[in-house]
Amino acid sequence: MTAVLSVHDVTISRGSTPVVRGVSFDIHAGEILGLIGPNGAGKSTTIGGLLGYYPVTGGQMAFRGQPYTFGDGKEIPFEVKRKFAYIPEQPVYYADLTLAEHLEWKMRLWGLAGGSDATVHARMEDLVHQLQLEPHLSKFPHQCSKGTLQKLMVVSAFLFPFDVLIVDEPFIGLDVIAIRQVREWIERARLDGAAVLLSTHVLDSAERMCQRFAFMMDGEVFAAGSLEELRAAQGNAAASLEDLFIALFHARRAVQP
Repeated sequence: MTAVLSVHDVTISRGSTPVVRGVSFDIHAGEILGLIGPNGAGKSTTIGGLLGYYPVTGGQMAFRGQPYTFGDGKEIPFEVKRKFAYIPEQPVYYADLTLAEHLEWKMRLWGLAGGSDATVHARMEDLVHQLQLEPHLSKFPHQCSKGTLQKLMVVSAFLFPFDVLIVDEPFIGLDVIAIRQVREWIERARLDGAAVLLSTHVLDSAERMCQRFAFMMDGEVFAAGSLEELRAAQGNAAASLEDLFIALFHARRAVQP
């Protein structure tokens, strides 16, 4: 089966220094791939490169079998990016727009793609209601908590249909009710056929949510597979995702020069 999103041998450099080297993974429809690693492993940089925030100096990405080669300033075409949704680790906003104006701007930017004006507004109202954002819509970002701004990012991501959902530490700052809601939305997107890339340090959530994992360290993917495959490789059928990651992390560290 052809992967929805396939990343092969991607390299990202800061100046002349490679910070992500030879990263490869596939994500299929109806699958969540957990991108797991310590701080500074290169997870967010990899995501930023795929989205065009950082220059990718080498490698290839394929979307539904159509390849795109990186390097020499090449990026994913805009028509492909429109099929991606993204929840960033840190909220991104305009200081002089209210939360409601951010959502209106998002709809104008997308030209009300994915449905009529009434359909999109109805979906927005439902998302806002479920995350209890109504009391904050007239506020400016400086008047809101980190969790409230993160909810804005979540609503923005789920506002329109997508084929690929990229999620970078989505639960930071959210309350327990919102965390449960966001987990349910991600799972619903998976069941509807989306390919999901989830970067998180919350390994118990990742273990419950993800079908496969890619472990990163020092800008490289050093292990990948399902929970069962990783357990078999370690010879421990009862190991948790946290146990597996720590064991493989220390094993890799031990052989590094």
